[in-house]
Amino acid sequence: MPTTQHDSLNQLFRERPQLALDLVRRAKLLEVPDGLPVRAHQLELSDRVSKELRPDLLLTLGPEREPCAALIVEMQLQPSEAKARQLPRYAAAVWLHLDCPVHVVVVCPDRRTARWAATRMPTRLETLYVEPLAIGPDDIPLVTRAQVADNPELATLSLMAHGADAGVAEDILDGFDALPVEHAAYYYQYAFHFAAESAKHRLEQVVKTKPVFSPFAREHFGEGVAVGETQGEIKSLLAIIDARGLTLDEGQRDMVTACTDSAQILAWVRRAAVVDEAAELFA
Repeated sequence: MPTTQHDSLNQLFRERPQLALDLVRRAKLLEVPDGLPVRAHQLELSDRVSKELRPDLLLTLGPEREPCAALIVEMQLQPSEAKARQLPRYAAAVWLHLDCPVHVVVVCPDRRTARWAATRMPTRLETLYVEPLAIGPDDIPLVTRAQVADNPELATLSLMAHGADAGVAEDILDGFDALPVEHAAYYYQYAFHFAAESAKHRLEQVVKTKPVFSPFAREHFGEGVAVGETQGEIKSLLAIIDARGLTLDEGQRDMVTACTDSAQILAWVRRAAVVDEAAELFA
């Protein structure tokens, strides 16, 4: 079953599809021409025996109707024999669906999983296999405080990869502090799921001044803070909706601003990152 960390990583890449392409380029795993449009897709695939296949994220590069390449982006927290069997199926199904070159990118939080992901993954067909492009801690750049505002998603991944170093964690978290409060709350939430234990203590202290909603906040600051958190979450949601050019009617906006259920707000946040129309938030 997917974990909170897995789901948060997945959502981070959905919100900034260019992030996956930037990582494989930085790691010199793939040569792709500059200037190509990058699109994220929600796509359910099936193989010939009608098994449902759900890759974490599918990106296409180039024209929408005739993409020049596709990237399957998988978040993998540990080695998995089952996933090694599944990745070639994903690649084959996408190739059949789009008829373009397909690359499998596996994002890993630790070196052991990255080494596993970088190995050839065979199938029962002798000449059919997948060699994923593995992105591990060594392939995720170290982001400084001054760089956080330019790419907070990459900064969040950098905290995951390098946050065990107290100086690195402090620098990135200070960079989050400089973001507008509604954006900072959003990335603190992701960072809490990704960070090393040493960095989580610092993140927990942030709930005193910023509207984040970590488990620590709920446990230690009670109902008053919980109310403040939901207001902060709503502000973050509305900021995302506005940034994506979605328009809420009066009834929809009232529904959002009156909500006190953090789980519901978080579900809307996730949908807001991928839907094309505001009505799809409430479907």
